[in-house]
Amino acid sequence: MIRVEFLANELGPATAADAEPGDALVDVSDACRAPVSFSCRSASCGTCLVEVLEGAALLEPPSSDESDVLDVFDAPPSQRLACSARLVARGEGLVRLRWAGGDE
Repeated sequence: MIRVEFLANELGPATAADAEPGDALVDVSDACRAPVSFSCRSASCGTCLVEVLEGAALLEPPSSDESDVLDVFDAPPSQRLACSARLVARGEGLVRLRWAGGDE
């Protein structure tokens, strides 16, 4: 089991969920009503940009579509798109995220 934690921000309180290896972060976000904004849900707008504070190794590498959008935003390696990022197929641990679209 992989624990996914989302830090509080202007969109809402902190929340967390236990997720299965291979789950998409968008599904985990929806399930726990995470304080992350979504718009296109298809790796084209960057609205759901999150900063991975802990557990980056528990995420699959970015797809080519995700990488293209991350490049447009000149995002550092610690940032991912919650609509596209997936948990690794095997593993357990903690992934801690912060929505990167806010003013914190």
